[in-house]
Amino acid sequence: MKIKYIHHSGFIVEDDKLVIIIDCCRLKKNSAEATGCAGKNLYVLASHVHGDHFDRNIMSFNGVFKWILSEDIRKKASRNENVIFLAKGDVYRDELVTIKAYGSTDEGVSFYIEAGGYKIFHAGDLNNWHWNEEETPEDAMKNERMYLDELALIASEVPALDAAMFPVDPRLGRDYTRGAEQFLDSIKVELFLPMHFWDNHKAATAFKPAAEQRGCRFADISKTGEVFTLGESPAA
Repeated sequence: MKIKYIHHSGFIVEDDKLVIIIDCCRLKKNSAEATGCAGKNLYVLASHVHGDHFDRNIMSFNGVFKWILSEDIRKKASRNENVIFLAKGDVYRDELVTIKAYGSTDEGVSFYIEAGGYKIFHAGDLNNWHWNEEETPEDAMKNERMYLDELALIASEVPALDAAMFPVDPRLGRDYTRGAEQFLDSIKVELFLPMHFWDNHKAATAFKPAAEQRGCRFADISKTGEVFTLGESPAA
C-alpha cells in the first residue's frame, strides 16, 4: 500500500483494489487521482468543514464509490446515495474498508481506516491545540486535557498503527510538536506522516529525530506528490 502527499493535510492512500483521497483541497476534478483508477473503488474523505480540509470541488469528482464526510459538512455537501456522513463513534464498512470516526479537538472528526490489512489514522484537526504563548495556563491545560482524553480513547481501541497522518503545526510556537509526541507515546506507529504544516517543510522535518526516537519511520516530506510505501508486515 502507498500513501501520496498532496498538500497541507491532503493524502491519497492506494493499493491494487482501492483509492482513498483524504482532506485534499488542491485536486482538480479531472486529475488522475480524482477520477479514480480502472477497476478500483474510489473513496473521498473529508474530516471537517474548514477550507484547508474540505473543498466543494470534491463533490464533482467522477467515479467516486463513496464520499465519507464529517457530519459538520452536511449543510455544504451535495447529497446522494453515495454520500455518507459520520459523527464521532460512527462506522462505515464494506468489503474493502472499515472507517471509524473518532473525535477532534477542533471541528469535525478524525478517521481510523482499515484497508488491505493495514491500519491507518488521519487526525484531521485532532491535536493538542494548546496555544501556550497566547492563552492563559488554565485554557492551555483545558485544551490539553480534551486532547489527552480523546487520545486515551483511541489508544485503548487502536494500540498500533501502520501509518498515522498527524498535525505538526509550527503556528503553535515553541511546543508545536507536543501533540505529535503525545500521540506517539500512546500509540505504536510504523510510519509517521506529518501534516498541517502548510508550506513549512522545514518545521515538519524538525520533528524527525523525535519520531524516530519513538520507533517510527518518518516520512520526510519535501514536496507535493511524494509517495511513501507501507511495510510488508501490517500492525497486529
